[in-house]
Amino acid sequence: MKERVLIVNLIDWSRSFVDEDGSFYCGTTRDQKENAGKVVKHADLVIFSSDAHPIQSSEFAINKGLYPAHNVVLQSDVGPEFEYFVSPKDEHVKLGRRTMSPALTEDIGKHLAGRTRGMIVPKEVYYQDGAKEPWFSPMDIERSFAADIIEPYDFREGDFNYIVAPKHTFDATRLESDYTLPRRVAGKVPNMNYNVFSLLRERYPSDTCDLVFVNTGVVEGICRLHTSIGLRQMFKTSRIVNLTDATTPLAGIGLGFETPEQSRDAAMRVCRDVGVEYTTTEEFLHWFNGNDPGGR
Repeated sequence: MKERVLIVNLIDWSRSFVDEDGSFYCGTTRDQKENAGKVVKHADLVIFSSDAHPIQSSEFAINKGLYPAHNVVLQSDVGPEFEYFVSPKDEHVKLGRRTMSPALTEDIGKHLAGRTRGMIVPKEVYYQDGAKEPWFSPMDIERSFAADIIEPYDFREGDFNYIVAPKHTFDATRLESDYTLPRRVAGKVPNMNYNVFSLLRERYPSDTCDLVFVNTGVVEGICRLHTSIGLRQMFKTSRIVNLTDATTPLAGIGLGFETPEQSRDAAMRVCRDVGVEYTTTEEFLHWFNGNDPGGR
């Protein structure tokens, strides 16, 4: 019988998104965070996938994009007078006491005490938006996430059970082609473009391991949705579960959905098409603890 391996994905639970003083606070509740924390303690591996952007990111409204500045590497370079958002009405909003930090919210971090932490940073994170030179250094990212970068060998052969995984796209599993990135890189920037999901099959071979992915995070119809679909494409025979009460639907702020119910319904329908399950935290833990051998 294969070994069951539970991988819990914490998708974009950054201070920017889920803490009330975050620069792009999405309305996340304490219960949603606590439900994510409930499954973390059962995980063989926890992956925290979080945006990591330069202040010049094309995503930001201050650079003609859609969103307030968020998950900024080197946030310390700007102060409270920094204009982090420009509204559709051309209102310039100052940062004030808000945070643009990409670090994991402490409300979930408390559940990770005692885990062995490492960080795996894709090459493309340094060169996002077509940059020819890196936006920041590996040391800058280590400072932003309070985690040390590790090599693929360290992850495959070591005892790391909590991986910080900076990203810059909605889908945490996605990788650009190496052909689109500079070939000559500086310092500790990796020569190849890989992420933690690239390495899972080497650490957990499919002939001996049965992977179960549980996805929690922010927000329902953007990063969690895209990452869930990315996992489905990469791991076609694995069970992939989205927890309904451990995510935040984004609604009512002038984007795609007027209500949380609209966001949830749309995401559920898309995931159902590709075989991603939806269930509550309680229902999943009931199965995981052996009370429902069928698991479906």
